[in-house]
Amino acid sequence: MYAAEHDIPLNVHGAVADGGRGSADSTTVSLFSAERTEPDVVESTGELERTLGLWDGMAMVIGTIIGSGIFSTPALILEAVGSVGMSMVVWLIGAAASVCGCIVYMELGTMLPRSGGEKEYLAAAFPRPRALLPFLFCMSSIAICSPSGLAADSAVTGTYFMYAGTGRTTDHNAWAQRMIGVGVAVLCLLLHGFFVRAAIRIQGVLTVIKVLLLLLIVVVGMVRGIGGGVRRSDTAGGLFAGTSTHPSAYVSALFKVFFAYSGYTSLNYSTSELRNPVRNLPRAALGGLLVTATLYVLSNVAYFVVLDPAMVRESGTAVAGVFFTQALGRTWGQRVVPLLIGLATLGNVMCGTFAASRVVFEAAREGFLPLGTVLGHVSRFQSPLAALALCSALTSLFIVAPPPGEAYAFLIDIGGYPQWIFCGASVVGLLVMRRTHAHLPRPFKAWHIASAVTIACAAFMCVVPFVRPEHVDPHAIPYWAAPLTAVAFIAVSCSAWATMSCWHGPLK
Repeated sequence: MYAAEHDIPLNVHGAVADGGRGSADSTTVSLFSAERTEPDVVESTGELERTLGLWDGMAMVIGTIIGSGIFSTPALILEAVGSVGMSMVVWLIGAAASVCGCIVYMELGTMLPRSGGEKEYLAAAFPRPRALLPFLFCMSSIAICSPSGLAADSAVTGTYFMYAGTGRTTDHNAWAQRMIGVGVAVLCLLLHGFFVRAAIRIQGVLTVIKVLLLLLIVVVGMVRGIGGGVRRSDTAGGLFAGTSTHPSAYVSALFKVFFAYSGYTSLNYSTSELRNPVRNLPRAALGGLLVTATLYVLSNVAYFVVLDPAMVRESGTAVAGVFFTQALGRTWGQRVVPLLIGLATLGNVMCGTFAASRVVFEAAREGFLPLGTVLGHVSRFQSPLAALALCSALTSLFIVAPPPGEAYAFLIDIGGYPQWIFCGASVVGLLVMRRTHAHLPRPFKAWHIASAVTIACAAFMCVVPFVRPEHVDPHAIPYWAAPLTAVAFIAVSCSAWATMSCWHGPLK
């Protein structure tokens, strides 16, 4: 099923593919150059070490997936779809679609085992117009997708720390909560920037805490269910009573679900730091996703066993805190466990920052960003320090810029929309490359059904957000604000690409 690393031939850019191994004297060639035979933009200043083994990779996948989503989005999802039964169905749909996406990305990652994720896949599949799609992906990922997701996770970290201190799920001091989030972003910068190996070990420890917390949720739910403590006050009409029939409700819910499942592609952005990536990438990615999806579904069952739907709705983004308070009492449930949940979401920010900085690092080396020699530099601490600093700064900006109230949901929506555009384009590109790059070895080949499901999900998630919801709150952020902002940013990035293309000469 798997091929050895040395079986990988020339890659699509004409350089010898070494399975993700880099040489210290390699150079990076700008995708904007008319000919890619001379390093005309950014010279490599060293390569990142291969520090990730199979367990490290799986821990990073699990750690990146398990973040604020499972601890904060169930109330938003229930509010959107209207019933407990449909809420569970949406979580199952998200799991199935994520597994399909993961399978597709396993083929992409083993066929092109180089850090950068969609940047590399789009460059290989769509070489004309030169660098357009890779550039748009990098700009969207760096400026919108990554910082908005990290900001949402950082904000939830602040929510749970505040809940542990005050016992309130809402009505926190907004700026105190945001400053905690900024502190989380800065802490991740310091750990990943100056203590690389220690940061990886900390991620592993925090990943264990996350898994144990989810297992605790599942066990508590099972004990309460067996003991007859199931809440039924709002489900007398059936699990599907009150289910919404409007498509906009489901796209809103799915954005939250897919946000909770996002992260299974994290290793595709740091393949060059994964030992034996052709063998370990599929095992770590799919294994981590399956473990997480199982825990997610069982955790949602547990939430509705201990809490009735009204309590879930009222909990806002602190549903896990309310759950443990109800199940374990004020001392453990309100004080101790929420602190652990805060640490768990901090671990998610660490994993996300690690992956996001690698996108900045690779984009800088391709000449997509100004100060490329700085942002694409490997520091003496064996980290992309400048790239990490940029990620931390953008995350902090997203934490403090949006208005309070709906900020969390807005951050999820605005970050998720571009991801689906480029995810769909990457899967289409995979199908194209099966014809145009048929000579490349495919240690793992995705099923056609996985590709079809992923493309269908991408189309649904890109079109339906523009459909007017059934109920519109005139005082809320407009429903079209997040997708329209993302589309506008991509359009502006097209203009930037055209300018840079002219600057670097005619494209062939």
